[in-house]
Amino acid sequence: MMAFLTRHWELKLLALVFSTALWFFVMTTERADLILSAPVEVEGLPPGLVVTGEMPDSVDVQLHGLRGVLSRLSADQVRARLNLAGARPGELTVKLLPGQVAVPPGITVLRVMPSQFRVVLSAAPRPDPQPPSEGPRS
Repeated sequence: MMAFLTRHWELKLLALVFSTALWFFVMTTERADLILSAPVEVEGLPPGLVVTGEMPDSVDVQLHGLRGVLSRLSADQVRARLNLAGARPGELTVKLLPGQVAVPPGITVLRVMPSQFRVVLSAAPRPDPQPPSEGPRS
């Protein structure tokens, strides 16, 4: 029995090293998908306007990349950026495209859900003017 194990031990060791290397290669090059919730950040909002009404705080994003990279990804590394530069007061429908989601290198955004929603922009309330202060009384 012992002779069977020690016979051609060099080839058996080589097979073990080769199979371990192959397993490592498969595990580090395997691609996977992951769905995460990403906060929506509003950029470029014109001065004097505010977002009113319902707007999602976050959207779900489907990500694609190496399994090892996705397993180390944390939710704070993914951000959906909504650019409202040039927007005017009123209701508008905005689209969030995969290119508007910031992710670390090596990760691809496949889909954003919901990718379209309504935003209502209103003029920012103006602060009440301060009454003129009275000077010291004589």
